[in-house]
Amino acid sequence: MSLGEIAERCYNMTTSYLEVSTNSIIIRETQDAVRLTRRHLLEDVFTRWSPLNGEISFSYNGGKDCQVLLLLYLSCLWEFFIIQAERSQYDFKYQKFPMENLFSVYIDLAETFPTLESFVNMTSERYQLSLYSSMREHGTKASNMSCAFGDFLKRYPETQAILIGVRATDPFGDTLTPIQKTDSNWPDFYRVQPILHWKLANIWSFLLYSNEPICGLYGNGFTSIGGIDTTIPNPYLTESKDNRSKLPLKFQWEIDNAFKKESDEINVLAIDREDQLWLKKLGPEEYLPGWYLIDDEIERAGRIKK
Repeated sequence: MSLGEIAERCYNMTTSYLEVSTNSIIIRETQDAVRLTRRHLLEDVFTRWSPLNGEISFSYNGGKDCQVLLLLYLSCLWEFFIIQAERSQYDFKYQKFPMENLFSVYIDLAETFPTLESFVNMTSERYQLSLYSSMREHGTKASNMSCAFGDFLKRYPETQAILIGVRATDPFGDTLTPIQKTDSNWPDFYRVQPILHWKLANIWSFLLYSNEPICGLYGNGFTSIGGIDTTIPNPYLTESKDNRSKLPLKFQWEIDNAFKKESDEINVLAIDREDQLWLKKLGPEEYLPGWYLIDDEIERAGRIKK
């Protein structure tokens, strides 16, 4: 698919989700979260920087949060294109989506799981990301996040704002605002953080309904993914009869009614064989999929402090 086609798909998927009528508190709260993010992007961000000329870029690492933000951003890109096209003197059928790729940066400071690396590569093609990373560009990882963004801005100097899929429940996330300028010791750009208000349950509900590919690590007990040396499956998702009763699946409706669903299976990708062997070395435990957990306070329980 072209960027215009995947943006239109995301728009149609998001519209479909917002039209769902249900008694599910999670879905209703997620619909409110979607509306607020879309309003923020269309009314606050796109009126300040143009999304069509490279002024806005995207920080992408293949994680669930930034994937949800990317789906919403693409949805808003299509809506913005429609609004601009309707103002044109030419009929819509003669209008062409003006972008072929979305400038994006992959901050790969730590050694990553092969499964995640494969997912980033696959989804970069699916979402037409022009993905920059220090490793891919120079063969070495950046020494820190500031340097990584600085290298990216040297490559794409027209960038004025970068979208980042951080939530208020992330470390230091409660100190952030939807739009904020970087500190004086950082490269000069604006951080745009439109999903600060999202909860873990909102992320799973929207992502499972989207029927978009999901990184295979989430299907194997991961709820937050960092580097190989600092991440294990979430211990609260250890497979057991007791856990099955404590952690009932909250998203069966989203799974059964996923957007343009063609199979009974959740669209979660297989994990890399190298990661399968790594999981076996951890021990004999089996894990429930990450979307069985909706407690924000233990979302990062699989992160190991070094």
